[in-house]
Amino acid sequence: MKAAVVENRGGQALKGFLKLLLEKGVVAGVVVASPTEKGDSYPFILTSDPEEIDASCPIAPIITQQGARVVSKLTKKGTLRRSTAVVLRPCEVRGVVELAKIKQVNLDNLLIIGYDCPGVYPLATFSEGNAAEMQQEHQEAYPGFGFNPPRPACQTCLNPVAASAHLEFGVLGAPEGKSLVVAHTEKVAEVLEQLGLPTVEELEQREKSIAEVIEKRQAARESLFAEFSAAVNGPENLMKTLASCINCRNCMRVCPICFCRECFFQSDAVKVDPPNYLMRAERKGGLRFLPDTLLFHLGRMNHMATSCLACGACEDACPAMVPVGRIFSLVGEQVQSVFDYTPGASLEDPLPYLEYQEEEFHQWEVPYQERLE
Repeated sequence: MKAAVVENRGGQALKGFLKLLLEKGVVAGVVVASPTEKGDSYPFILTSDPEEIDASCPIAPIITQQGARVVSKLTKKGTLRRSTAVVLRPCEVRGVVELAKIKQVNLDNLLIIGYDCPGVYPLATFSEGNAAEMQQEHQEAYPGFGFNPPRPACQTCLNPVAASAHLEFGVLGAPEGKSLVVAHTEKVAEVLEQLGLPTVEELEQREKSIAEVIEKRQAARESLFAEFSAAVNGPENLMKTLASCINCRNCMRVCPICFCRECFFQSDAVKVDPPNYLMRAERKGGLRFLPDTLLFHLGRMNHMATSCLACGACEDACPAMVPVGRIFSLVGEQVQSVFDYTPGASLEDPLPYLEYQEEEFHQWEVPYQERLE
């Protein structure tokens, strides 16, 4: 692993590095978050203009769009004609890796740059507060990770660095007033050499700093999950938690792992004619509209629990404030531990459902025939 040092810390240092990549012809364009005129949103832009890079905000205080979905839209129909850098948070990088495994992202001609992430504000908190003040607070706290994210997904995230990116832009454990650029591929290591940046051989301090952040978040994660799991344990408790769901399905639309061209829950399979509604209402004594709320959420869990990134995009998108991100994070952790699988950690790790073997779950359940005997 080759590492180089660049001047400054945080967003300014990253913008300077992106401009250097454009100047040296390493990439022809950059995909990066950039603030709107009002500064209340940070959509991704694709640009080759250094002035646009100066105006961007690569380390944004909110997640306006889940970056893995952006990369999928950009590449899944074919290879980009020219080399392009994409600047992403660690959870977004892991989403790109997961989608690449199922041919929803084409990594050719892409340089994935991930940065150390301190967490972000919930969208509702940011939209209701003083956006400029929160942006300033986020920027000032970032270099030393003095930011305490109020967003549950960020408080409990155990992946503060983008270890599966091609290139890792880091502040944790970096020399005072500087940032680290860590190459994770031989090709990127060669790029760092071409750029002529001063190198560092020892990353022990960085590893120590990362471990400290993870330890703190691990404690927060265990505390939140212990409390939250009791609140959603069993169908009745889960239904109470989902009671305010309005069936808008925003959670599905923003999730980077939900990629099906035709969703079961939008197909003819779940369309019900009036007499069927009446029969179901008569059988149950009453029917909640829209029906099948629980089925929708359980169906989504079944579909993508092995690949859930715990990015919290679903919870940010919920207008009814349902803690759907926490539910999915809790279920995802349990399912992923069964398979000893960390989504997006490496392209070399096969997806669990692609390696399914009929006999592998005997240790978890008693075969039907044995129960009969």
